[in-house]
Amino acid sequence: MTQEKDSMPDAAERILEAVMFESWLRFSFLEEVSGEGPDDAPRLLIRLDEAARQRLAERESHLLPLARLVDGREASFENSREAVCRFVLEELEGKSIAQGTAAAVLDSPDFQFRLQLFNNWLQEQESILERTPHDFADWRVKFAQWRSRPDIEAQTLAAVSPVADPAEAAGDGGAPSAPLLGAADVQEDVHR
Repeated sequence: MTQEKDSMPDAAERILEAVMFESWLRFSFLEEVSGEGPDDAPRLLIRLDEAARQRLAERESHLLPLARLVDGREASFENSREAVCRFVLEELEGKSIAQGTAAAVLDSPDFQFRLQLFNNWLQEQESILERTPHDFADWRVKFAQWRSRPDIEAQTLAAVSPVADPAEAAGDGGAPSAPLLGAADVQEDVHR
């Protein structure tokens, strides 16, 4: 039986789930390893123990391949982006997302808006999330509750909408902003 592919908004939500999960892994399994960085500076790695892998296999099996991609790697923006893109291309595209559409979804205003919502939530909740351990299901619920507030989408939309005078953009002098994750990332990943 062929699995039905997601619509564009559903595909955007699946990719956002991967971004959220990778962020959750960094919050939950970050380990400082001394003497392994440049000049013997400590490095921050994502490390999952066997119990964590087992829990993920039971609770988030569809995301386990993404956990394997980051496990033991340095927690960096580049590694995060690469892992999410590989996961999207290897585990979602052609399965739950129509083949050849990941790049279009990533560049869509809908996905970029969802990504901005998540980044806003993460920044707002960072100190709480760092203090108290949560499982990924908790993150999903907390984010869904936060984003369902009527004021949140309006504030985010106002923040990401173009202004008549780009110099009015807060603190950036009118500089264009690049998306955190977009089609170029998955196209680069294909050529690696």
